[in-house]
Amino acid sequence: MNNKFAVIDVGTNNVLFLIARKNNNKLDILHRDSNISAFGKKMQDGYLNKTAINNTKRILFDNINFARLFTENIIVVGTSCSRDAKNINILEQWLKKKFSLKYNIISGEKEAQLNGLANITEFREFNTIIMFDVGGGSTEFTYFHNGKMIYNQSLNLGIRRLHNSKNVDYLERVRITRKVLNDLILPDFKEFKMIGIGGTVTSLSAAKFGLQKYDANVVHKSFLRNSEIKEMLERFRRMSNNQIAQLMPFDRYRADIITTGTMIVTEIMDFFGKDEMIVSDRGLQFGILYQEEKDLQEMLS
Repeated sequence: MNNKFAVIDVGTNNVLFLIARKNNNKLDILHRDSNISAFGKKMQDGYLNKTAINNTKRILFDNINFARLFTENIIVVGTSCSRDAKNINILEQWLKKKFSLKYNIISGEKEAQLNGLANITEFREFNTIIMFDVGGGSTEFTYFHNGKMIYNQSLNLGIRRLHNSKNVDYLERVRITRKVLNDLILPDFKEFKMIGIGGTVTSLSAAKFGLQKYDANVVHKSFLRNSEIKEMLERFRRMSNNQIAQLMPFDRYRADIITTGTMIVTEIMDFFGKDEMIVSDRGLQFGILYQEEKDLQEMLS
């Protein structure tokens, strides 16, 4: 089999695209991209709207055709929004008919596990870790101890999910976030490192360093203090979407949701009583390629 793979992660807000070469247990990144699809935007009563579906189809069309210049090993994955959507069969059938590709909709727990696989070798220097991934539809938590994943949990806490709620203002979003976080099962850890992954935390790191163009080499393994995140949150709350977009030229289409995402991050930090977090640039796409061969083959078949 060709040792090159393409993984496309259809999230609630972004479509993430990775092409990599597998060399034993090492990945060589050949191409990486992210596009805003707003797949779950204005999703009501469990139904995706036509504009969101068409935006996502357009991005997938471009990604898949580009991927086939490198490899036929293409894995397409759907997460929270795809789990919830009653009309997700529209996208499933389109992928099958247009490209003969399977649409792998994974559970929240599987998503958390893949996040863990993506990062377990990245932070070997830390004995105990709590990792979180704030997404558009859900937030995943993965606990590590002594170099092993010991627990995964997914909460229905997401940026687009909060935005899709009718007649909900900022303070109500904070209240909902705190209520949902209380469903989290807490580990018996006295000391641990906090690691954040996903578009919100990587965007916050890039904004902290004033990046005009996203640079994974700067963002990955960078540090964010809770006080810095809260300062950015207060700035975002005073700014218009256009002003936020100018602050984040590397991901200007995230401007309409970055305030809510930042709020969720600060609430998570406060919930765990942590003053500092480490940012990881490695998400579930990497975890997919670190899976055992039989699991990888199942997603391709």
